[in-house]
Amino acid sequence: MTPPPPRVPRVPLALIGLGALLALVPWPASWVEPLFSRGLFPVTSRLLAPLVGAVPLSLTGTLAAAAVVAALATLLTPRGRARFGARLLRSWLPWAAAVLLLGFTLVWGLAYRRDTLAQLLRVPAAPPTLAQARVAQARLLAIVRATSGSPVPGQADIAAAAGCVGDEVQRLTGTVVGVPRRVKWLPAGTLLRAGFAGITSPWLLEPHVDAGLPPVARLATATHELGHAAGFAREADTDALAVLAGLRCNDPSVRYALALHALAGLAAGLPQPLGQRLLASLPRRARRDLASLDAAALHYRLPWLQRAASATYGTYLESQGVSAGMADYGRAISLVVQALARHGGA
Repeated sequence: MTPPPPRVPRVPLALIGLGALLALVPWPASWVEPLFSRGLFPVTSRLLAPLVGAVPLSLTGTLAAAAVVAALATLLTPRGRARFGARLLRSWLPWAAAVLLLGFTLVWGLAYRRDTLAQLLRVPAAPPTLAQARVAQARLLAIVRATSGSPVPGQADIAAAAGCVGDEVQRLTGTVVGVPRRVKWLPAGTLLRAGFAGITSPWLLEPHVDAGLPPVARLATATHELGHAAGFAREADTDALAVLAGLRCNDPSVRYALALHALAGLAAGLPQPLGQRLLASLPRRARRDLASLDAAALHYRLPWLQRAASATYGTYLESQGVSAGMADYGRAISLVVQALARHGGA
């Protein structure tokens, strides 16, 4: 007799259905903000942050490698190969899909539907005026000039940035979130070849940064990824949050790195003569730091891979409700300018 096909267990199927429901239904921010962003997420982040920050290696990469090794080890034995298909359908695949989908949604995915940073800052969604941009430029430029003599950033500055991101989230939301005190370094060029600089694991809230970045850009990127780990998913919101947290930070290296990052974004959005004039007015060290970042990006960049990665990530962002896709990054400097104009640069 032909053996009956293996049954898929009901529990993981039910969890997969729940994960799909939570992910696909456009839950209103009026529900997501109190229940997830100020309810479930702070608890989850405070549990995960010490775990992620305790070890220098990537836990996400380690777990993924362990799963691959376990599957290969099973396939190496005849008995394992014979039972692998049945086991895969009966237990491994359904449970893995349930954990990945439900974990993604409950730890990370709902953050795309929280209140926007503009709402939390109480600033208008309209583009800033030229007068506001000039005010922001003057304040950012003053910070860069005052802190351009700060030391080359290191691990202590990343830990300081983590604390400042947590403080900024508490100011905005009144909640205490866990932010890991370290990021994980990826081999130089891992992300830069695709046109990216950092990535955060959505299941463990584990930030990763490409080690090919120069030190100041590493710190700015690390602060951005720590913003993701603090519960902000949209790229523009996260980047603006990182800048605002950095500008308040007591650590001069953090203030320098994030003010310089914001000034570079502001210069890119100005008409070319004005942008060039702004960059030319920077201190010599700041010009060197920006040139080092451009050189690293050019050194590792693979145009075909960057186009493919940008298209893929843009599609993913749109699937999460970010209609602008990759263009969402461009809103960050507008949020920073609006915040500096509204809150007096404090």
